[in-house]
Amino acid sequence: MQENENPPWFITRQGSPSKPRGNQCSCIMKLPEDVIAHILSYLPVKSLLLFKCVSRLWCSLIESEYFIKLHLRNFGHDSSGAKLSLILQNTCFSTPKIFSVTHVSSQNECVELGGPFGYRTRILGSCNGLLCVCQSDMEDSVEYKRSEKYYVSPKIALWNPLTKKLHILPFAPIQVTTWSPLYGVLDSLEFQYAFGHDSFNDDYRVLRIVQQNPGMPDPDKFILKAMVYSLKANSWREIVAPGYLHYIVSKESVLVRDAFHWLLIQEHGLDIVAFDIQREEFCTVPPPNLESKSSPYYRNLGVLRQCLSLASSSVHNVEIWVMKDSWVKLFLLEQSSSLCYSTVPYDLAPLAYVKDNNDDHKVLLKRLPDQSLIWYDLKLKTYEHVQIHGAPWLYQPYIFVGSLVSPLPPMQKQIDGKIHQECEN
Repeated sequence: MQENENPPWFITRQGSPSKPRGNQCSCIMKLPEDVIAHILSYLPVKSLLLFKCVSRLWCSLIESEYFIKLHLRNFGHDSSGAKLSLILQNTCFSTPKIFSVTHVSSQNECVELGGPFGYRTRILGSCNGLLCVCQSDMEDSVEYKRSEKYYVSPKIALWNPLTKKLHILPFAPIQVTTWSPLYGVLDSLEFQYAFGHDSFNDDYRVLRIVQQNPGMPDPDKFILKAMVYSLKANSWREIVAPGYLHYIVSKESVLVRDAFHWLLIQEHGLDIVAFDIQREEFCTVPPPNLESKSSPYYRNLGVLRQCLSLASSSVHNVEIWVMKDSWVKLFLLEQSSSLCYSTVPYDLAPLAYVKDNNDDHKVLLKRLPDQSLIWYDLKLKTYEHVQIHGAPWLYQPYIFVGSLVSPLPPMQKQIDGKIHQECEN
């Protein structure tokens, strides 16, 4: 093919195929629409956004709910490491910047993203290409009523960083009954957030757990409230919050099979609490029977093979368990001085499970508290540090699936769709 010659599948911006030369033909235009959709569904979002300019047909196809779900299933849920992407939240000092890593390998480059709240954007969760974010300096949302009552309304949003679409959630004010005269209103509050997808109702939910006066030894002295936001309804509703939520020790929730999970420690020991997104109910899940003879220093939840996983670190090793029908030990990682910067046992948390081109199975682990990343090869039983050039000194990693999923509620999507049609006509 000559340098300036168009390929057989070349299509002009007006949607008509270019004039064929010789035996060439615009064969892609002869393909059925469902076949075209299937081919496009394996492409990254950046390419699809460009391909919307090919024709009105392609634009309408790429923006359709059918194609968005097809693309999420074919491209976003691929288990190969070639498509594993990360979002990094800078946790250094008071500048919570956000970075993206397109493909996670041994050598990586990260790019800074501009959040919807600028440098004050803080990530609360990631699911299907959407980020749940909030404004980090929530003191700006404190309102003072004439009745001498303080209310806090954190500004929360759902954001697709690839399509740039944003939806700010309705305010859900929290009455503050006590506050510190030294540090301000928020000193007496502690927040827990979780964000995920309800596959049964095809809805996105945000769970917020608020504790007032956390850490008080007397349970009657603290107030516990839980609220759930539904994207379909575009509203918050309060739900029953069991008292044992006061003992949650996990900073981040883990989403597995339409349920959020946290670790909690009660008088009888370690336990796992789950929140069913569809039923909006809390329950407890028994942990595995750990095999290590020494007492564990750290325990962390994660997701591996789309199953709930638990990492238990002791002086001698780290046990990695996954829960299928029951708990099964996936592998045992010996403590190693070359993997650890100090004599203290390293604290690992499962992050992702992938297959590479050679069908080798690897696990991506994050090490706490610096949140650095490690690849562990299940077959060779070797590990490799993940180097990310340009990453902040301290960061929180989130698995990110690039998608076309819209963060807008159904009513807003209908309005935007009508405006888009009117602009085309």
